[in-house]
Amino acid sequence: MDKFQDKRLRIKQIAVDFINKMGGSTVVEDPGIPLVTKSNGKYNRYVDNQDSVSTDSAVGSQAPGAGGTFGITSRYDNIGYKLGRRKVLINRRRMIVNVEFATALLGIALMLFETELFIRGVFTKSDAGSIIIKSMITVSTVALLVAIVIYHVIGVQIQMTDNSWEDWRLAMNFPVSYLTILFELLICSIHPIPVDIEIPSYGVNGEYRMVSLDAIFSILMLARLYIVCHFTVVHHRLLTDTSTQSLGALNKVKIDTAFVFRALMSTIPGTMLISIMFAILIIDSWALRTCEIFYSPGSPESSYLNSMWLTAITFLTIGYGDIYPSTYCGRFVSVLTGLMGVGTTALLVAVLAQKLEQSRPEKYVHNFVSRVQLDKIRKNAASDVIKYALTLWRMKRQGVIGGNHRTHVYGKLLQSIYTMREAKNEKMTIGENSVGVIEVAKSVNDVFEIVEQIQGEQTSLQNKVISMEDKMKRIDEKLDLLLGKQ
Repeated sequence: MDKFQDKRLRIKQIAVDFINKMGGSTVVEDPGIPLVTKSNGKYNRYVDNQDSVSTDSAVGSQAPGAGGTFGITSRYDNIGYKLGRRKVLINRRRMIVNVEFATALLGIALMLFETELFIRGVFTKSDAGSIIIKSMITVSTVALLVAIVIYHVIGVQIQMTDNSWEDWRLAMNFPVSYLTILFELLICSIHPIPVDIEIPSYGVNGEYRMVSLDAIFSILMLARLYIVCHFTVVHHRLLTDTSTQSLGALNKVKIDTAFVFRALMSTIPGTMLISIMFAILIIDSWALRTCEIFYSPGSPESSYLNSMWLTAITFLTIGYGDIYPSTYCGRFVSVLTGLMGVGTTALLVAVLAQKLEQSRPEKYVHNFVSRVQLDKIRKNAASDVIKYALTLWRMKRQGVIGGNHRTHVYGKLLQSIYTMREAKNEKMTIGENSVGVIEVAKSVNDVFEIVEQIQGEQTSLQNKVISMEDKMKRIDEKLDLLLGKQ
């Protein structure tokens, strides 16, 4: 009988393991299994650093049926191995993001240096100095593209570890993942090439000029600044903390840029909005100045201060009209600035509304004071109703039926009745509005505690009734015995 029972338990465990594998979950080891096993006087490691798990040590240290699906051992069956490998991959990804951040900022700094030297007339686009600097930008761009590919490879490995996948193709969502990688590579590959290429450009007045293509490439190269978001995410405490990593991995919570941005907006919204607005002002001002100065170097918009003024009034959706862009590139930058201004203004309004909202203690104090004031108003109005009603009754007893004085007293009576009713209704409204989710949850908890207390009392009463019935039954049996003896 014991053999059949053991066999049934093992078949049940194999079925559970198969269901867990199909669902993407992990097989948690039996708590009774020691973390290390002693063999030949030495202790084996609980978490193996190698990619493959030895069947002699892993299967030997696990309970029967806990070795994987249908006896097949997987390296992801060990949850300690999963957490350790995930930590190693996250540290490796952090290092790659540091390389991305350094190469991206290096390329942008070289681009700004070369553009400013060209604007100030130090050299032209065909000089050796410009070609050397742009060649250095190309080298940094190649290094950035390689780092991006490695970053996505590590991301795929992290997904495989989290979901216990053995094939990397399961982590790639076709075609979204492939298009995302290609789009990111395309964005980061844009840079001023080490040759001088000029294209025809038309201004808003229809004037035709030959403009260097580096102006467009330099502005589009600023799109690499999205890597700053990656850098902030991988160095944020939500991702560097070991407990947060474990909770995120076990609960399938993706800690990405959007998650960290929402966390920062909930903790330091003012600092985030000021930083975003300042970054938009600096970047868009430089982009607008570059568009204008390559087309018409002597225009008012080619000044950085004038570009900042135009960007500011466009960001705030004011638009005085004293300065306006003279190129289609400048108009495009102005439109983007306006859209960013509208979105940032919406965030600013939401943050201000949240900051101006009363806290729970302030709301309770305000509601209490308002109720006290309304009670006073209602009592005063009730006393006025009694006073004016007695005045009208006395005037009626005295035979005063008409007259201005009686009409005035009657109007005061109606006004007092109206004030009393309004105070009562407003007090009821305050009571209804003060009930929120927290109050409802507290009431539900109180009701739950009362119900549990009643259930406990009913159980105790039921036990007492059962005990009483048993005692009465024993008394009845003893009485039967006594009567039987007689």
